[in-house]
Amino acid sequence: MKKVGLCSLVALLLGLTVLVAEIPAAGAPPAGAEAETPTLMVDGRLQELSSPLRWDKDSIIVPLEELAGYLAANFQWNEAEGTTWIQKYGRTIFFRLATGEIRKNSEPVSAPVPARLINGRFYVPLRFVAENLGTTVIWDGDARQVQIITGERHIPPERISSKTFDAVVAYTDQGNLWLLDGREPDALPKQQTDAGFVELVGWSFDGAWLAYKHASDEYAPAYLWVVGADGGRARQVDTEPVGDDQLWSPESNRIAYTVKQENIDDYIPTGTVKCAEISAEEIQVNTLVEEDVVMIPALAWHPDGESLAISLPRTKDQPPRLEQVDLAAERKVLYTLEEEAAPDLETLYPWALISLKWSPDGRYLAYHLRLNSASLTADVVETGVLNVENGQLINLNSGLRYPQWMSFSPDSAKLAYIAGIGRDVIHNKWLELADLASGRLTDHSQNSFADAQPKWLPGNPQELLFCRGPEAKTISDFYALPGVLLPGQRIYKLDYKGNSRAVTAGPPSTADYYPSPSPSGEEMLFLRLERYDQGSLYLQPVDTPEDAMEILRGLRGGPGYYGNYYPEWISVYWF
Repeated sequence: MKKVGLCSLVALLLGLTVLVAEIPAAGAPPAGAEAETPTLMVDGRLQELSSPLRWDKDSIIVPLEELAGYLAANFQWNEAEGTTWIQKYGRTIFFRLATGEIRKNSEPVSAPVPARLINGRFYVPLRFVAENLGTTVIWDGDARQVQIITGERHIPPERISSKTFDAVVAYTDQGNLWLLDGREPDALPKQQTDAGFVELVGWSFDGAWLAYKHASDEYAPAYLWVVGADGGRARQVDTEPVGDDQLWSPESNRIAYTVKQENIDDYIPTGTVKCAEISAEEIQVNTLVEEDVVMIPALAWHPDGESLAISLPRTKDQPPRLEQVDLAAERKVLYTLEEEAAPDLETLYPWALISLKWSPDGRYLAYHLRLNSASLTADVVETGVLNVENGQLINLNSGLRYPQWMSFSPDSAKLAYIAGIGRDVIHNKWLELADLASGRLTDHSQNSFADAQPKWLPGNPQELLFCRGPEAKTISDFYALPGVLLPGQRIYKLDYKGNSRAVTAGPPSTADYYPSPSPSGEEMLFLRLERYDQGSLYLQPVDTPEDAMEILRGLRGGPGYYGNYYPEWISVYWF
């Protein structure tokens, strides 16, 4: 075998006319379609085509060697056998000209139209080859354009529209931090880091500061940083690496967090909670809790910003409990998990209350109950609500341990949460609403659909946004998929009558995530993915999906743990 140039390939193929007959110079476009030659976009860049794309029935065809160049794929021709193949991502598509045989990794496959010679060039169906090689292909009928997404985009995300919006957006791209001020029509994204790995924490209550974690790489200890909304005054908050919870106060520029300490060959969690007050002049750090426990599993700011709820795990002598600690480090017990008898610590037992989230009025505290088994806790946890005023519990259906999947209504009367079992996010997950006064649960699921990411519209106790997509079986092999995990996932709105409808409307091969409504509830930002690891930021009025506008193109990130899409790729502060 040998690799040859385009001219050599043409000469060889011209000698094979006894094997494959030529067809007319151009195939016919689909019925009713305009006859313009389609253009080609690869990873956001318009390609200058040396040979035009062509129609063959309902398929677009392209010279195979040129397609290999667009995809940065390997391509070879076997003169003796009269065969050719293209290879990428460990996938090989093989063609035998004499018989029309096509194989993918040695398995016979069928193409929508046959490969053939046109004017001496070997044309193949573009979508068939590109998708079988692990890329994503989208047809934009309005633009008469084929878009290929390989997931290997080498340029940063680009601002597509000059449309203004009253928010600032932080986002990560391949581990780096960027900021975009939507209030300025000509403002370009500002890169904040160019090395290491960033994970977003979020914006302070007034939007003056963004907090984020920064590590030398994705698996190294992470340190807490803040940066101003204008991209200035970036500073490290603490010299110790931080744990899992970092939370801004709802009323001031204070951020609470847990820390880790260095062990023999690693960093391990501690029973320490700190609070840092951030100002332009200085960062003042105070220690609120120092406990001789393996870690503080969860914490949550009270709505008044003057205290925190903290979780203390089971020890040999004490059951799991919740305490409240104020800014002067004064503590009181909120709740102790009742046990009929001390559990056998050699078996399974409730270990800690996690995923803490306060209702806006401070009356209720939602939680998940974590077992001492990391594996079982990853599959399902009990969901509940503590009435802090009387110490009573409201037991809800089981779910996964994501605090983002619990959302109190603005009037504190309801809790929206995602119920279900199994760590795969793309099936067996459904939206439920708990009426906290009566304890009544209402199932708002749709058969054969999976729900995620509930978020109430600001100031509206009757309308809720959430994500919903057609269920899939498993994502154990999602890294091999070129497309999205849940094709057709959209953002839905649940109204006061209990009716749900989609309020976004993208191509069926895409999926929408992270609904971020404005304070008025009239518009929202969200992320639309065309691959499981790449997408765009969109802006639209909540109820008019036809007015959705692409703002940033080419954001890249990971699907998180079993498709949960956490940590978030974007963090939005609406002014």
